[in-house]
Amino acid sequence: MKTEHFQSLIQAITGRPFEIHIRTSWRDSRKADSELMPETRYFVCYTLPLTGICVGFDWDSPKSDEKFLRSFITAFSKKYLEPSPAAYDDTSLGGKKWEDRTPKERESAFLHHRSNMLSREQLLEIVEKNFESPQIETALIKYGFYETEYGVGIFCYFQTRHVLSAMDKMRKFLDKKNIAAREEFSDARWVYRFRIETQKAIHLALLKEFSAIN
Repeated sequence: MKTEHFQSLIQAITGRPFEIHIRTSWRDSRKADSELMPETRYFVCYTLPLTGICVGFDWDSPKSDEKFLRSFITAFSKKYLEPSPAAYDDTSLGGKKWEDRTPKERESAFLHHRSNMLSREQLLEIVEKNFESPQIETALIKYGFYETEYGVGIFCYFQTRHVLSAMDKMRKFLDKKNIAAREEFSDARWVYRFRIETQKAIHLALLKEFSAIN
């Protein structure tokens, strides 16, 4: 799994400029290697531009590539802390409403109590909404497909019309090249597989061509 591609994909589905670092100790991390590894602790984060506050969360990658996106979404919704504007509606204690705060004050709110943060359900709604956006199709074509030993897989956790359209474009691409591919869902239906059964290098070359023409 290419780190750069997965990083771009999670940016698209969350709308946040996350970068993937590898956790080296409880307080330190470094930029992740070019390939994401299974069963590895990563720190998913970004630095706020005005205050320099680093916001993020730990993500333990699962055993197999097919579980990566599902695992990431779970970690994002459970661990990521971002201020909820609605939490600042009550100004009875002398606080400011969210719309009255300066950009720097809004960044500082990332350090407030957890009760002021977006809920797990709200974070999941953000992901679901982005999967409903037409822009997700472009992101999936560029970053959602990945090469495997069996062929090509695509993350299809939310099977919106844009996800199905990206899958159909891969199907037509392979048909045009007269490449027979057996199609199937993974057991948990988190990934859709195009089983080409040649060599991984060939599968990678096909993906590069597919991305270039779409």
